[in-house]
Amino acid sequence: MSSLQKRLKLLSFGLMGFGLLDVIASVFMLVASPLAAGLTFDVAGEATDGVIAAEVLGIVGLLVGAYCLVVGVMGARAANNPRHVSAFKRLDLLLVVACVIEFGLGLASGQASWVELVLAVLGTCAFAYANKAHDEVVDR
Repeated sequence: MSSLQKRLKLLSFGLMGFGLLDVIASVFMLVASPLAAGLTFDVAGEATDGVIAAEVLGIVGLLVGAYCLVVGVMGARAANNPRHVSAFKRLDLLLVVACVIEFGLGLASGQASWVELVLAVLGTCAFAYANKAHDEVVDR
């Protein structure tokens, strides 16, 4: 395994780690959503119950975490065989675009999160190393 493949695998493990943390945090958010019953949030000028907001954030977090896990697994598998990186590159590119959009929306609302920025950087680096590892294997 070349150094490029090792770096791709390490970045993929990072994506899986963030995905797992997101899934765990989302489960806690869903389990603790009844505790948010007394909270209200303004959404489009209307007061919204905290339970609904906690459940929505929990479900979205579960989906994002599961997607990060899938992308990480695909990247780890692509690191083992760089000739088959096309599926990983498509999924990773979608992850990076979604993270950049989410980070931009967070900046616009004044609530930017560092997690999206880290995921975008990890995804971008993994995409670059996947391309380099593929080119290295094809050139042989």
